[in-house]
Amino acid sequence: MKYPQFLERFNRILGNIAGGLIIVIALFSALEGILRGIFSSPTTWTLNISQYILIWAVFLGTAYAFQEKNHVVVDFVREAAGRRWGLGIQKILAILSYLMALVFVVVILWNSIELLMDDLKLNILTLGTIQIPVSYLHVAMLVGSLAMLITIICIVLDLFSGSKKYL
Repeated sequence: MKYPQFLERFNRILGNIAGGLIIVIALFSALEGILRGIFSSPTTWTLNISQYILIWAVFLGTAYAFQEKNHVVVDFVREAAGRRWGLGIQKILAILSYLMALVFVVVILWNSIELLMDDLKLNILTLGTIQIPVSYLHVAMLVGSLAMLITIICIVLDLFSGSKKYL
């Protein structure tokens, strides 16, 4: 199985949205710096809004990071094993590491569903100065972990089909 083009485009869109959200955070931080430093009039909302936006940016950008192999990875063991025992062992180690990541993502997905269900029942608000329903943040967890789940499954299938892209 070749890694699906539609998923590649979808993850790129999510990654671009995440990058745009990071730019928004930078603009809010600059605004806060100017208002606080020059006008001695700090805002009460930029920190909370930036935190909420950062949660969305992280969860939206993770699937794209997996797709592009930009996630944090310790690959010296896998590469050393590949040099010593061949490409087959390197592929096995890559599959095992992605399967471990898959287990982690399933736990996040499961917990995000449970948290979202509780939020919708209880209508819990965030604790910051700017209060929003916590469910807005847990939706970010749900969307991001679903995208990661699908991406990692496609990466593992791609590795099983003989591709070397994700080694």
